[in-house]
Amino acid sequence: MTLSNHSPAPWTALTLTLGLLATSCSSTRGSVGVTGIRSGPVHFSEGTTYEVTQDTSFKRGTYLRPAQGDDGRQGAILLENLDRVTLDLTGVDLRGMPEGTALDECMGWGIVIRSCTDVTIRGGRIGGYKACIVVDNSTSVTIEGVEFDGWYSQRLQSTATAENGADWLWPHENDRAEWLINYGAAISVTRGRDIRIQDCKGRHGQNGILLTSTETSEVFDNDFSFLSGWGLGMFRSSSNKVGHNAFDYCVRGYSHDVYWRGQDAAGILMYERCNDNVVAHNSATHCGDGISIFGGNDIVGGRALERGETETGGSDGNLFFDNDLSYAVGTSLKVSFSSSNVAIKNRLSGSHEFGVQGAYSSNLLLFANEIHGTLGSGISIEHGQDCLIAQNSIRDNLKGIDLFWDEDPQYVNGPYGEQRDTDSRGHWILANTLADNDLDLGMVLTTAVAFANNRFPIENRRLEILGLEAEGRPHLEELVVREWMSGPDGSRPSGLIRESSLRPWDGRGHPRLEEVRNQRAPQVPGKRDVMAKPDQQGLETIVMGEWGPWDHHSNEERPSQRFPGGLLAHSEWDAVWFPWNPSTSDPRGDVEAWRALRSKPYLRRTVGNWSSPWPGNEVRKIVGNEYFGLIARTEITLPKAGWYEFTVTSDDGVRLTLDGSTLVEDWTWHSAKEQSAAIELEAGSHWLDLEYFQIYGAGALTVHLEAIDL
Repeated sequence: MTLSNHSPAPWTALTLTLGLLATSCSSTRGSVGVTGIRSGPVHFSEGTTYEVTQDTSFKRGTYLRPAQGDDGRQGAILLENLDRVTLDLTGVDLRGMPEGTALDECMGWGIVIRSCTDVTIRGGRIGGYKACIVVDNSTSVTIEGVEFDGWYSQRLQSTATAENGADWLWPHENDRAEWLINYGAAISVTRGRDIRIQDCKGRHGQNGILLTSTETSEVFDNDFSFLSGWGLGMFRSSSNKVGHNAFDYCVRGYSHDVYWRGQDAAGILMYERCNDNVVAHNSATHCGDGISIFGGNDIVGGRALERGETETGGSDGNLFFDNDLSYAVGTSLKVSFSSSNVAIKNRLSGSHEFGVQGAYSSNLLLFANEIHGTLGSGISIEHGQDCLIAQNSIRDNLKGIDLFWDEDPQYVNGPYGEQRDTDSRGHWILANTLADNDLDLGMVLTTAVAFANNRFPIENRRLEILGLEAEGRPHLEELVVREWMSGPDGSRPSGLIRESSLRPWDGRGHPRLEEVRNQRAPQVPGKRDVMAKPDQQGLETIVMGEWGPWDHHSNEERPSQRFPGGLLAHSEWDAVWFPWNPSTSDPRGDVEAWRALRSKPYLRRTVGNWSSPWPGNEVRKIVGNEYFGLIARTEITLPKAGWYEFTVTSDDGVRLTLDGSTLVEDWTWHSAKEQSAAIELEAGSHWLDLEYFQIYGAGALTVHLEAIDL
């Protein structure tokens, strides 16, 4: 059977999973049916699932009601096979675990809505569950005015000085309810239609709203900010409207000036064939990624083709209008393995990696967006085709626009490349303003690009060209082709072009340009002004604690930071930093040649114990982020004999020796990794020697010492 590109795709595994959970739960539950309660509020007993059968309200107060059934998935309150029923929780505080319980101990589901039509949940405060409200196989469900506080969240292992890889999320699989089961949510909807989630708020949890195989639904006027996962996560969910929501500070994997990983957290996450959604007037600032879109395993992993589907899409045809996605730890708008997505008038500034990343995107349309102050590329499109980049303001970025093809056998030669074009070609770059970028343009192995009416700085900056020709006219002189990039005032971009081609502009606009110029604000529900911020602050406002980001807008106490060091916390190291060349002095090859380079260092300094390879911004500015070495020594005095444990976190290579004997070594290029070594030592003085090299990317270095009892 051949399914259409917009098919919600296989529900079989997910339906079976949820169905088995419901069956196992119902066989063990204790439940209380409710009849004749329209006359007034009621109270429900402990140790049972409260089964609602008609309009219900509870007496005001706090209810500690653990979830019932197998793994708590029968819930504390159940609505099943109902039509036109309202559950009013006004004045009710419903909790599965006592307030103050560690968030990773929250279990089970709070309110379960299964196979219902026209059900409303209104008011109240819910927390202490792994998932507070779970909706399955239901239509026309409204959840309004509910506050969520203190539901499930993973305990973060990363510290202020080192990332822990165990904190990375895995959003790629969800056909068997993995998101709900592994990560929980304030609200989870599976197989929903015409769902309305409005005026809800959540704090102190991992995920806000999860929509799985959900269509024609509306999410508006909500605030799920300061979470450690996803404000809104969507999987196989199409034709939904998302408007006027705040999903700010949904982030993990960040420590200011130390590491910036994001770990797949996002304000809005759209994975696996999420099509034709409208996302407008939302704020998702200071997130791992502002909005992250991934085509999914059906197209990237070839799963749809294995099922016999001949027309497979990614997450296609979505519209993003007037959203603030600034200050992302990773990327403001990430669009990968997808087609025909449109981004208009969004704020995509101040992010650490990219304003827009369009890996393997086709027909991506970027119009009138603001992309300022990105520490990487303003717009980066890898292996993309026929993208339109028009009338954007691209200022003060490391690189303005980057278009490229590279060796990427996993995708080019994999299932995705078997089905789709993976060339870098056919882009339109029209009427953009580029200013104050370190480089305006990068174009590598990219063909048939059209430039017209772009404005660059007037001053003559260097444009290095290593192979440029006219598409279809290889004998045309390069100087003529180079002129095609000039702006109306004669200005030209700076940057690098290699083995690429341009096509001449014939004076006509892109076929879709007039359409987007006349694009009115899309009709989405909601009225909340989430853009009204008294001041827009940068990435330094992200402060991570054990359970997630600090809500500095509230009166919460700033979370205490965990700094490695232990018995070395007050040690002093004599340190030297020096450059090395990967061609002539790679430490993984000739370590003695590498060590000899310390005779011509960047700098020497006495520093305290290591919390990163750079003890402060001053050192980082001198040393840089790439290809440097570090050699340091300290003397420690142990007060007594006994067993001690050294723990080292590194990214990249590291070697720690004690009195000439190697304790910890990983002399490789690797992401952040923690290693430990226990050793029995005599009291008194000992010498520690540390060697470290950085290649590029993130860096991490901590050294910790504790006395242990074996």
